[in-house]
Amino acid sequence: MMDEVILFLLKRGAHREPLETTTIEIADALRISQQTASRRLILLEKEGMVRRVGRLISITERGLKEVESLYAALGAALEKKMRFRFHGRVTSGTRDGRYYLSLKKYKEQIKEKMGFAPYPGTLNIRVPPDEINLRLLLRGKKGELIEGFGIGERTFGRIICYRCRLNGIDGALVFPERSHHGLDVMEVVAPVNLRKKLSLKEGDAVVCDVD
Repeated sequence: MMDEVILFLLKRGAHREPLETTTIEIADALRISQQTASRRLILLEKEGMVRRVGRLISITERGLKEVESLYAALGAALEKKMRFRFHGRVTSGTRDGRYYLSLKKYKEQIKEKMGFAPYPGTLNIRVPPDEINLRLLLRGKKGELIEGFGIGERTFGRIICYRCRLNGIDGALVFPERSHHGLDVMEVVAPVNLRKKLSLKEGDAVVCDVD
């Protein structure tokens, strides 16, 4: 079952850590009765979509996959009509992007498929909760696949890229197959250091457009 209760939990970060809430709060937010909210939660729990421990509710891995699958299908259906605009704020990352984008096989593929050699580093932007559903829709849109590879005993995962413009500068939104970020954080690569080029600092607002 996929309904507005899952979206309520998703927007409040229950996919990252347990959310403390009640059926009364859910009912008030969704303008439904407490009984309806309770029934939906019970059904979602039976289907393995959510996990409840007292007042703490979290979206399970299965639940998150169901959400992504739904939005992928919607995105595919709307691919020719949808345009995406994200209103994010600059946030610090783990600096892993600098290392990964310095790897030759990633750099070469991004240059071939996206048309530019990426600056070794990503700009992380945090989008508001009400744009997480838009992010999921975007993931249903076909992007450019950057193949994974191996170096010795270590393997590096695939990346899906979408051409974008961030505050007027061409670049690409990248979605690594293996990511430590939640759904509210997206990574942008460009041929330039976006922080320096746009004089960005922590918390600055940016607009990212994807056609």
